[in-house]
Amino acid sequence: MASDTLYKECPLCTQGTVKESGTGSTFRCSHCGLTLKKRSLLGLFKKGHFAVTDFGEGDYSLARRSLKDVSLPPDPLKVIIGNIYPDSQLEAIANGALDLLRPVRTILAQVILEQLNEVCYLQVNVLRRGHGKPLAESGHYVPEQPAPRDGMVWQDHGNLFCTTHRLVLPSDSFTFIRMDRKVVGVQAFTDAVAIQRKGEDYATYFVGCYPHEAALVAAYVLAKLPALRTSTAEPRTEAQG
Repeated sequence: MASDTLYKECPLCTQGTVKESGTGSTFRCSHCGLTLKKRSLLGLFKKGHFAVTDFGEGDYSLARRSLKDVSLPPDPLKVIIGNIYPDSQLEAIANGALDLLRPVRTILAQVILEQLNEVCYLQVNVLRRGHGKPLAESGHYVPEQPAPRDGMVWQDHGNLFCTTHRLVLPSDSFTFIRMDRKVVGVQAFTDAVAIQRKGEDYATYFVGCYPHEAALVAAYVLAKLPALRTSTAEPRTEAQG
């Protein structure tokens, strides 16, 4: 890759190249206008860290709040940016428009694809899975507060993948949650997404994501399970005890 190119394929639109623009510290997508800037820390250059300064045209209010003051190396940032969608598209996905999702093409996603023979729609990295406070039997994709930690029983950790038919967290226990009638609740938080399954006295929490990633996973679940599409315009933010 050329030294003036940050991403050969823009992770936000997949249509352009993110290359150096103007000064050596700013990089911009040639198609959508996504702009990133090298960040400094206490006046010193923090080598290899970038922050999003402009998402281009579109209603990205959730993403802007999500990534405010966040700077990361290019590789993890690429996955996080790949999980960004305009607010209007998130709403459409939550109402069933799965065709808006950009299939993930990372090496890890390809491994999942080969193992399950399914499309991998989403990848969210470095999450902890825990059993915590149960949810109401409904679905809400707009995050407004952190996940409750009281009584959380931690299970394992790994990267979360959303495929054609299930949520997958490869780890020592290799967690699968199939998108079927046993899933009766989903809730996005500002740092987690939680799934409620029928007959379980706890919800399964995936903790450690950014707000826009939690919203996207919850919207995916709502798209797969129309029965959960209740009150998404007025999301509830509290887990039910």
